[in-house]
Amino acid sequence: MESGLIFRRILILKTLTDKVRNKILFIVLSAVFFPLVVLSQETDSIVGRPYKSFDTIAFCSYQKFHPSQYLTDNNWDILCAFVEPGKTVKLDSLGIPYNRSQLRLLEIGDLLSYENGIYKTIMPIFGKTETQTIRRQSKEFADSIFPIIEPELMQLITDFDKAGYAKQTYSLIFSYLLDTYIWDNERLASPMNCENHGSWTGAYWAMYDSRSHVKIGTNGFGPIHQNWTDDLGYWLKSNKLIAFAKEVNKTHGRPIENKDVINAIDGWGLINQDGKILIPIMRVGSNDKIDVLCKSITTQLSEAVKFYCHSWSAEHNIASEKLGQIIFYHEVMWDLLDILESKGMISMPPILKGEEVGKEHFGDICFIVLEENQD
Repeated sequence: MESGLIFRRILILKTLTDKVRNKILFIVLSAVFFPLVVLSQETDSIVGRPYKSFDTIAFCSYQKFHPSQYLTDNNWDILCAFVEPGKTVKLDSLGIPYNRSQLRLLEIGDLLSYENGIYKTIMPIFGKTETQTIRRQSKEFADSIFPIIEPELMQLITDFDKAGYAKQTYSLIFSYLLDTYIWDNERLASPMNCENHGSWTGAYWAMYDSRSHVKIGTNGFGPIHQNWTDDLGYWLKSNKLIAFAKEVNKTHGRPIENKDVINAIDGWGLINQDGKILIPIMRVGSNDKIDVLCKSITTQLSEAVKFYCHSWSAEHNIASEKLGQIIFYHEVMWDLLDILESKGMISMPPILKGEEVGKEHFGDICFIVLEENQD
């Protein structure tokens, strides 16, 4: 690594707070002398590889068209071909059929650009070698940052248990702390604060292969959040969760009174017959013990990610630092989850593993997020 790059990384530390700077300095120094090899992406490493073989991530919001909906016919092959920019003759040489309407559709979806006869894929698509490099880097980062945030993570887990949230601890750590709280624009950008792509806003990218960890994510229905895996066998219909969410907004977490809603979600572990809410209510901005810990942990994480991505984004030809932060943290998040599970600090509840435990355990993977107004 060039000494100029090292100097720039150290210099940027001066713009951070003393507390955060001191905590992340050793992360930088531990990695700064380990060269980050920037490998050019070979087109033939991805051309012909089916879309379903990639690990695609859509961190976005949309009204009508999700970015994946532009990948009709063989549009994915076209995108893979133009990771390295070229003219349409390139598609002919690769034996990829196309028509002008396909190219135009990908332009409309803001997945492909066209200028002076040259097409270039806008959507980041990482080949095998680069995916391996990125995941090595994210693991090194997670291994370095974890000892810094571990004491507060342990305290947070203890406080969840004291609050009666032991069943939901896994989902609160992953879906709430790592996959919700941090995306608040002050820490890392939410989809709504990302680039607008016409019919969708946010980020959409593909890694060469999926991680070994079971696919897991978070769905949001207003203030209602649901942790999920591909193995989950219990799904409460979206319209019922939305109706429940509307009532929660009305009462701001107090018992709901709408009998139709109570009856509709009866037996799913979300409320009792009296309308009392049974799942955790996270009050962002309340400055209670849990909120203070969540704020501290995610602030340290986001500061370190932002600093790391000053150079990392450019090294991987990512269009902006904001996009780089989103992509890199999504990898770091999985590595942090692996560490938490390997240390036995959290364990996946049976319902997420696909076990037939009964729909009443649906509440084990749900929680409510309410914003508290601060005067």
